[in-house]
Amino acid sequence: MNMVEIFEVFEKALHSMEVTSLSAAIKLVISFLLGSVIGIERQTRRQSAGLRTFALICIASTAAMLLSIWIPQNYLHFHNGDPGRIAAQILTGIGFLGAGAIIQSRGSVYGLTTAASIWVVAIIGMCVGAGFYFPAVILTFLSLFVLLVLERLDKRRATSGEVKLLTIHFEICNPDIESIKKILKETSVYLFNFSIKKDFKNQHSSIILKVQISNRTSIDTLFDKIHQLENVTQVNLEVA
Repeated sequence: MNMVEIFEVFEKALHSMEVTSLSAAIKLVISFLLGSVIGIERQTRRQSAGLRTFALICIASTAAMLLSIWIPQNYLHFHNGDPGRIAAQILTGIGFLGAGAIIQSRGSVYGLTTAASIWVVAIIGMCVGAGFYFPAVILTFLSLFVLLVLERLDKRRATSGEVKLLTIHFEICNPDIESIKKILKETSVYLFNFSIKKDFKNQHSSIILKVQISNRTSIDTLFDKIHQLENVTQVNLEVA
């Protein structure tokens, strides 16, 4: 068999709607490559899910999609079955993996982007399994655009201003942190992180927030909104 014949066999298997050993192998390899591309990006960011996780999710989604198509083709009494059932269960299972990638710490949530990437890479694998190659490739490159380019734009937006320490003192030990976050969002103040100190003996507490003050933020408005919170005794703003 010469190269032309091999290429013809490969192309026929690639575009065949029938699931064969060759077509399944080709789709799994394509799925592995597309999933690995996003996995490498996540791994370079030192995320909990990296190259191996994303590659496994993508090829597993492809295999499940191939199985859902293969069963009605090979078992005649399943011809009236719904191939979409297995696909629906893939997304349900991916939801649990995504939840495992999300971490909550000190009132902040981390890992949402990785969780969303896990969900996207599962869709990519399903597209490949169904022979939907072009959308799978486009989805892969759009995902990389979001993860690489839009992240830089977001960081540039977040760092356009002065970094300061905002300290809020309360007469209670359990201040409403969510209300403070809401005020910061309303006044275009970017929150990096925060810490809290509690004096249980005197029933006082202090929240120290590292924030980015943009040029359009009115300090007076920020202080007025914070002062309207219950049990606020003092507000300090200083250079970090």
